[in-house]
Amino acid sequence: MRLSADIQDIFATRDGDAITVGDVLDRISHQSFGLFLIVMALPSALPLPAPGYSVPFGLVLILLGTQMVARRDTPWFPERLRQRPLKSGPNSRLVRGMVKALELVENVVRPRLRFIYHTPLAYRTMGAIVTCCGISMCIPIPLTNTLPAIGIFLLGIGLLEEDGIVTLLGMLVAFVGILVTLTILTLIVYYGMEVVDYIKDYIKGLLGMGAPPTAIPALLRSAFLLCYQ
Repeated sequence: MRLSADIQDIFATRDGDAITVGDVLDRISHQSFGLFLIVMALPSALPLPAPGYSVPFGLVLILLGTQMVARRDTPWFPERLRQRPLKSGPNSRLVRGMVKALELVENVVRPRLRFIYHTPLAYRTMGAIVTCCGISMCIPIPLTNTLPAIGIFLLGIGLLEEDGIVTLLGMLVAFVGILVTLTILTLIVYYGMEVVDYIKDYIKGLLGMGAPPTAIPALLRSAFLLCYQ
């Protein structure tokens, strides 16, 4: 069965019915780490609001990442985390978006550079990146979820299909997402929470949705110097 069909089947409950993290994990346990990464990252990677998903799924990703670093063969999850409820159905906007995104990537992935999945250092590096991205997704601040989640999603797709090119792309996107998170946190420490609103307004300005605040470029330069020098 194609992954998109698997996801649709996992959430095949009536709209509004509760499905727990454990229900999702039980249904995809046979697919191991790659599918877990995809399912846990995709809700936050989509350009849709995903309230209530980033923190519990971020916690799952932290657990997955640390187990990848430890080179476990199959994932393990504590019972308390498995009982976290999620609400969705097969016709929800979130699930429809997940299925459409998966159908797109299923047309381009194929086995490439498979040797990286059998190199312990490379596999542990993937796990460390997943762990850092999971931490970023748990931070209750805007702009710290999407890029890390996209990176993990691509990494998981590559891992599931043993497509090394997609995995390396995912690691790159995830690394950029981690840098963005560090930059935002540095700005908040030095300039306060209002910086988040400034950055959001600046992005809207770049997209033609308003006038960007003129202070943002200077703030970003300051954050870069504070973080990376």
